[in-house]
Amino acid sequence: MRFYTDPDAEKAGYDKMTTILKITLKDGRTISGRADFGKGSPANPMSFDEVAEKFLGCAAFAEWPASKAERVIAMVRKLEDLSDVRTLTALCSK
Repeated sequence: MRFYTDPDAEKAGYDKMTTILKITLKDGRTISGRADFGKGSPANPMSFDEVAEKFLGCAAFAEWPASKAERVIAMVRKLEDLSDVRTLTALCSK
């Protein structure tokens, strides 16, 4: 695997977050793909459920209890109804 900055991606500008992927197979063929707007960018936003799923993965990686991560998601889902956000911030601390 080799990582590098592709000149075409650089020309597109940071705001596009262009990703160019090139895979060279053992038989010499090349497979390539390009995404100008990554998932989660303003041009290709994630849904609440996608963000929640990503958060659960990050929480698991950090070895948080799943029940704690689920409570954070439940609170954020009803953030406007919270009487005091300190409840959420306390839950987010270790």
